Amino acid sequence: MKKQRLFVDMDGTLAHFNKVDTLEKLYEPGYFYNLKPIPNVVNAIKEIVNNHPDIEVYILSAVLTDSEYALEEKKMWLDKYLLEMDEAHRMFTPCGQDKKDYVNIRESDYLLDDYTHNLNLWQPPAKGIKLLNGINHTNGTWKSDCLRYDKKPELLAKNIVDIMQGRESIQDIKPFVEDIIARDGDRTCGVFSKRYGTRSINFKEKRANGKVE
Repeated sequence: MKKQRLFVDMDGTLAHFNKVDTLEKLYEPGYFYNLKPIPNVVNAIKEIVNNHPDIEVYILSAVLTDSEYALEEKKMWLDKYLLEMDEAHRMFTPCGQDKKDYVNIRESDYLLDDYTHNLNLWQPPAKGIKLLNGINHTNGTWKSDCLRYDKKPELLAKNIVDIMQGRESIQDIKPFVEDIIARDGDRTCGVFSKRYGTRSINFKEKRANGKVE
C-alpha cells in the first residue's frame, strides 16, 4: 500500500516571508536564507516525519528561477531548520507555475500552503490544508480545512494527520497578529504572474530596457 504524501510550502508556511519595498530585494544575497522560521509549523512537520511512518512528507516550494541565490539559500535554510527533509524530499518549482504540474499527483495527496490560489489549483484531484499565518485569509474564500500557525506543534501535527486520514475536518478561526513581519510568500509569485506572465522577473534585463516599474 502506498503511503499518503504531504507536500509542504515554505514561504509563509514554514518561514515568515519578509515584506519588501521593491521586488529587487528578493534577488539580494541572504534574503531567503535569513527568513525566520515559524517554529510551531517547523516542529509540527518534524513530529509528522519522525512519528508517522505512514505519511511521506515533501517540501514543495516555488523559487525564482532567474535568481542567483534563491534555490541554494532555500536548501541551506532547510539544512539549518529542517534537516529531516533530505534532498530526495525537497521539490522546487518555478515561481508562478502550478505546483501540481511538477508532482505525479495522487488523489490521497495533501498540500499544506498559505496561499489559496495554490490550494485551488491543487484540488481536485488531491486536497489542500490552508495554513493561517496571521496575515492571510483576509477574504475567507477558502472553505475547506484550515489550521492556525500558532497552535502547539503536537496539536498542529495531530490536526494535519487527522485531516489526512479522514478522522475530522477542521476550520480554525483566523488568528490575530498585531505586529507581524510575515507576508504571503507565494503571493509574490502571483504578482509576477499577474504583471509579467508566468515567468519571474529578470530585473537586470528590465533595467537595461528601461522598463523597471
